[in-house]
Amino acid sequence: MTKLRKGHIMNKSMTVSQDFPLVNAKYKLNTSEMKFILTAIAQIDSIEDEVLKEYEIKVSDLEHKLQTEQNTTRLKQFAKKLMSKPLEVPTKDGWIVFNWFSKIQYINKEAKFKVRIEEDLKPYLLQLKERFVSYNLKYILPLTSTYSVRIYQLLKEYEKLTKRYFEVDELMELLQVPKSYKYADFKRKVLQVAEKELLEHTDIYFTIEEEKEGRKVSRLIFRIYKNTHKKEAEEARLFDSQAPQDYSNLYGMNCKINGKICEHLLVVTLLSDGSINCSFRSGENYHFENVKALLKMKY
Repeated sequence: MTKLRKGHIMNKSMTVSQDFPLVNAKYKLNTSEMKFILTAIAQIDSIEDEVLKEYEIKVSDLEHKLQTEQNTTRLKQFAKKLMSKPLEVPTKDGWIVFNWFSKIQYINKEAKFKVRIEEDLKPYLLQLKERFVSYNLKYILPLTSTYSVRIYQLLKEYEKLTKRYFEVDELMELLQVPKSYKYADFKRKVLQVAEKELLEHTDIYFTIEEEKEGRKVSRLIFRIYKNTHKKEAEEARLFDSQAPQDYSNLYGMNCKINGKICEHLLVVTLLSDGSINCSFRSGENYHFENVKALLKMKY
């Protein structure tokens, strides 16, 4: 078997897993900050890992995820701002406030971050046995609204139940929307944007039923559905004539990795450092050093 880049062969390299209380925490982040945090969390094996490690995030990967060029000054401002944004997690007898990271270090020569997730977040990220949410980071990266990311997480928690209820005031507080928002603003700038983005980019979508007290909308019922439109779009990539010529022969192939057969390659994403992310119809995601490394796994 060819040697793949350390830390990226694992099936979970694109999987984010979080305990329910962390999913339902209160915090206010912009989309870039949210994706940075989730990129770190995606490196955790939430079932097997026993300790939180030091995780690396390359600037080249960050630029790919955020779709914007970064410089040292901007990166430092980004890190300082992120370290000033705590999260509030509900507990059985109250609440607890954390920072996401205990440190964010930048290495100039290597153009990468080294981060340590706050140790007190360990119960919400490690040794998860039940009552946790898992999802693929690839569904998060295209979302442009941080509210869309949060709503996606909240609905994934209830995906199997197919619906979730929120009091309007409760949801607005949970998402930390500006206090100046009336319900009409909330519906137009948050709910309708999330509805559109989840349908276009993720594996679930939703509809909303409004319940009123008098004329005021007081309660929302989210109906949650599997996004077959997204699945059909991914399967169409198998025959996408617009796909880069170098990769068009890869779609549909099977791989055998660590003794496991991964069926029907659907999506190949080229990263700025020349490495590639691959998603398979059977649910696996792997990161390869290059196309040559992938082809050596062909089954």
